[in-house]
Amino acid sequence: MAMEDAVIQALGHRERRKILKIVRASESGASYSEIAAELGINTGRMNYHLRQLQGLIERDGERRYRLTPLGEQSLSVLNYLTEDPSGRLEAYLDTAWLSQSGSIHPTVTGLLYIGMAFDFLFLIVWGYLGYLAAVGDGPTIILPIASVLFILGLLGLVGIARALKTAPTFVRRLERKLGVA
Repeated sequence: MAMEDAVIQALGHRERRKILKIVRASESGASYSEIAAELGINTGRMNYHLRQLQGLIERDGERRYRLTPLGEQSLSVLNYLTEDPSGRLEAYLDTAWLSQSGSIHPTVTGLLYIGMAFDFLFLIVWGYLGYLAAVGDGPTIILPIASVLFILGLLGLVGIARALKTAPTFVRRLERKLGVA
């Protein structure tokens, strides 16, 4: 793996960048508990991010984390990227951000809309069957079944609507897990 691949992978998560900054800010190095307290994350996530930062940070004999030379250089590059005294990079940043939006986002959104359409159809069918059972034209066993399925359909519809609302965030997380983004 090339150095830039390893560094970009390590810097690719906001919490890992924060860990590097916390470690750099402490002259004597940062302890595990200091980093965890400042980030406010659980032990499992903390351990995962520390493993991802191996090579950029290391633990000394006192069990305190310090930046390695590669970590120092990586953080210097990161600091350089965040400096824009002229403000001329903002327009380019917006363009870059938009071009990197989830490539599967339109597909997932389309699937959610299809799911919503099927859910509406489901609600219409079971609502109608429940109506027929209620007015006496259908078997009486259908009424409780139709009622339960209608309620489940409504809950499904609410779930799909929430997923549509959070689709961009959800898809970005999914893409990161799949290694697409």
